[in-house]
Amino acid sequence: MKEKLKKYKHIKPVSYTLFFFFVFTLFLIMTFPGDVIKKRIIAEIESNTPYKADIQNVKVSPLLKVNMEGVRLSRANSVFLELDSLDLSPSPLSIFSDNPKVPFTAKLWGGEVSGSLRINKTTGHVSEIDATLKSVRINSVPSLFSEEADESISLGGVIDGKINLVMTPPASGDIQFEIAGLKLENMKLKGITLPSLTDLTSMFKGTVEGDMTRIDQFKIAGADIDLDITGTTPLPWEIQKGGVIDIGYSLQMKGGQMAKYKGLLSPYLATQRDGSLGGKILGTVANPRFEKGSITRF
Repeated sequence: MKEKLKKYKHIKPVSYTLFFFFVFTLFLIMTFPGDVIKKRIIAEIESNTPYKADIQNVKVSPLLKVNMEGVRLSRANSVFLELDSLDLSPSPLSIFSDNPKVPFTAKLWGGEVSGSLRINKTTGHVSEIDATLKSVRINSVPSLFSEEADESISLGGVIDGKINLVMTPPASGDIQFEIAGLKLENMKLKGITLPSLTDLTSMFKGTVEGDMTRIDQFKIAGADIDLDITGTTPLPWEIQKGGVIDIGYSLQMKGGQMAKYKGLLSPYLATQRDGSLGGKILGTVANPRFEKGSITRF
């Protein structure tokens, strides 16, 4: 075998070429201008989103994998999203694509989100996302949708799920997740503050179609309450801008603790055959309207 390799007339040029690429890659990794890339990433985020960005550190490892630590997005002097780390693994060939696919892994809220993003080079925006969530705590989720997070519902629990979305018009995709150990606090319905609920389970299945999110199934269940929701809402990334909502829900309250609340809510919600209370939320995200009615089924 050695003799054949020695006789191969191209062995020296190939060896020199491989050695050159090895040295070049090693040099690039050792001298990679992390601060320059960090500033560039921050500039891209701030020019394409309404958020201020900060990144503690940027490193490049072999195979040009980009690692960012301490990624923070803020809005109105409050933290919107904070990642312990974010790893991007773009293919070297992606520079030739108008819509490169970038695999990623993010550590946040005690868990991990991994998958891939497809980025439109013309707009600088994410056009597709395919992600899997594992053991992510949801305590900070309300702040993603409300600038008045302190006044919104308080959540707790751990989420696992999958997201597959095409975000460029016409939008499409699927969202599925389950939440274990769900806790709900500071809940208000028709101006009435409901008692805190713990040790709940929740399941969501929805589809994105055009300019809306269709809630096929959203269920919250526990010892004292069962809540079923279906309907339509704005796209997840458009919620902060407002939009039309059409949601039907069925609320079943059980046990002595919830009896008085069921009595207080009965005048505002329709009593259904199974004894549950039915209602609708119509109008817009900024100005929702509660009405009596039965839950919408597709």
